[in-house]
Amino acid sequence: MDKLKTAREALDTIGTYTSLTSGVSMWPLLYNQRDTIVVVKNKDRLKKYDVALFERKNGQLVLHRVCEVHDGYYYIVGDNCISGERVTDDMVLGVLEGFWRKGKRYVDCRNGKGQKLYAKIWVALAPLRPLLLKFENLARRIKRLIKKDK
Repeated sequence: MDKLKTAREALDTIGTYTSLTSGVSMWPLLYNQRDTIVVVKNKDRLKKYDVALFERKNGQLVLHRVCEVHDGYYYIVGDNCISGERVTDDMVLGVLEGFWRKGKRYVDCRNGKGQKLYAKIWVALAPLRPLLLKFENLARRIKRLIKKDK
């Protein structure tokens, strides 16, 4: 059974969907194949800083953060992405309530003070991500050159 069908059925019948993460678009919040997400059916419109589970037009299931709320749509960006996309309410399946880090520690994304602060800082830094990415790439190149010279 595909993830989209499983997610939609779980959210429609029991209101909760859990899954192991897949991908790096939400790093450093979520780690690929390490964290287990807990998504709940959202009853109201999403709020800024929520992490929404939504379906793209191509059927892909995506978990990204709401950076802006507009009439009729949201502007959503992955924490490890430099560009976002418009997502309408009909595309939204649920919202990230929290996750299990390595199956040991639960992180509350909706009520945890640390997560709220992280989300506000991360969204505020979104315009700087392309510049930060360039610096990160430059640092990697310099590190490789230094290793090569040794």
